[in-house]
Amino acid sequence: MITRQRFEYFITVLIMLFLFFISMFTVNSFFRNELLSQQENYLQKKADFLAEQLSDTAFEQESLTQTEQDFIQDYVGMNDERISLLNSNGDIFYDTDDENLSDSRKGRPEIKAVLAGAAYGSDHRTSGTLGVDLLYLAIPVNVNGKLIGVLRISEEASKFSGSISAFRNFLFFIFGLLFLVITIFLLLMIRQKNKPLLTVLPFLKRLIQNPQKGRSIIQQSSEWHELYETANELSSQMSETYRAYLSTEEQLHILLNDLMIGIFIVDKDGALELINPVMCRFLGIDAVPTQTESYQQTINDPLLIQLINQAITEEISIQQEITLHSDVEERIVDLSLHYFNNDFNDHQIFGVAYDLTQVHRLEKMQKDFVGNVSHELKTPITSLIGFTETLLDGAKDDPETLTQFLGIIQKDAYRLQRLIQEIILLSRDSKNTYDKQQVPLYPLINEVVHSYQRMMDEKQLTLSVHGDKEMIISTAYELFYPIIKNLIENAVQYSKAEGNITVDFEMENHELILSVKDDGIGIPLEDQNRIFERFYRVDKARARYSGGTGLGLAIVQNYSEILGGTVVLESYPGVGSSFTLRIPIN
Repeated sequence: MITRQRFEYFITVLIMLFLFFISMFTVNSFFRNELLSQQENYLQKKADFLAEQLSDTAFEQESLTQTEQDFIQDYVGMNDERISLLNSNGDIFYDTDDENLSDSRKGRPEIKAVLAGAAYGSDHRTSGTLGVDLLYLAIPVNVNGKLIGVLRISEEASKFSGSISAFRNFLFFIFGLLFLVITIFLLLMIRQKNKPLLTVLPFLKRLIQNPQKGRSIIQQSSEWHELYETANELSSQMSETYRAYLSTEEQLHILLNDLMIGIFIVDKDGALELINPVMCRFLGIDAVPTQTESYQQTINDPLLIQLINQAITEEISIQQEITLHSDVEERIVDLSLHYFNNDFNDHQIFGVAYDLTQVHRLEKMQKDFVGNVSHELKTPITSLIGFTETLLDGAKDDPETLTQFLGIIQKDAYRLQRLIQEIILLSRDSKNTYDKQQVPLYPLINEVVHSYQRMMDEKQLTLSVHGDKEMIISTAYELFYPIIKNLIENAVQYSKAEGNITVDFEMENHELILSVKDDGIGIPLEDQNRIFERFYRVDKARARYSGGTGLGLAIVQNYSEILGGTVVLESYPGVGSSFTLRIPIN
């Protein structure tokens, strides 16, 4: 800052000196020209006076009378001036100081101007004959508008050069004093200007080095008070902004850590700048690595390393669906590698990974569902077509065969109807609006049990219901009824002959807890995670023989979730199963 101040002093002095000499030269030239102009006017008046004293014949005959010569000599003696008389061709025929009258003067500037028709001509030069600095002025002598001669008068410049010299000295003194005062004033202004910089600049440097720490300038200066107050306010705002930046950065890291997508950043040197825990989980990394580690040391998937190298080498962005292999599990991710190359950051690769494993699993389930639906629909339809064709081919004429086939056709039609109805039930979701009703729980369970009484009698099953017979709940009947129906139907179908089924329900903390237990065949542990999938059966042959569609438990789970509840299975092969339903009740 001190070096800069000295430089400003030097430039200011240099500029002021330059302006001083330019001003001196300009004013001196202007004064000199004005003085010459005034002298020319003075000589012109003298020349006009002399021309009036001379006769026209003097110029026509190129000779003067003795009286005219004496007048000119007396005039020159009093005024110390030189007078020349020239004819219309510019040749001298009389000169008070020049004895050689044969030389032509028509080439002189003042004579050329008059011969060209000017009102007068003038020139300031050193005389070639006298060797003296003279001011020449020539006027035309006309008779009836015709040029008959030229009268030239000259005067030594020393008569007015003294005035010019005196004025120059006076001007030099005045301008020198003025520019000295202005220069001192400017230097003081520069010093005053730099004074707050010498105070504020170190203050700002310390602020930049440690923006989190607030600082203040304490100066008793009314002139720069506003500047210092602004610097103090800047310090306060910068500290707040920096703290807000730190808070935002912390929030960003929290956000990145809590996102369900994997994120990582690789800088231009190949160092892993950032990686969130989700991406670590995708790669099977136990702990988040430090930022100094190379991505090749952290990432253990060869395909991902190859894609990052390709993006860096070719300077391109890449999007590809890949499978990440780890010791825990394989994950299918949609990987996007964005390449950045600018002057604002050193990051080269910004990677984003979306987990598509569940999506692919759902797609597989959807394909399985479509395949299962097609298969389940194909079986009764094939049966209907086959028995119908058989009847049309002649079997209808046999009453016994006709009755038997019509019974089978009816059974398959009912099964087909039930399958379609349950598919329609599964299509419902939470976006639909369901009206709540007051439902007497005990009568509803008995109503469902009564509808399966014939099947229970065939298998000699015993079913008991335990709970408050006066309990009334507020719920969506069209969702709650299929849940109860399918739980009881599942227990009846898979119970052993002469088995027992128990239905228990109670209200606890505004939550309905209902359980359906049987001592049937049970469900193996490896099948319990998939028992609520659509069309999934533990024993496919037995389920189809019993008329089941494989959608009952899927409807139970789906409708329970829509009502905000859960259903939990507890089962052991050969011992039986227990389904516990929990639904919040307002």
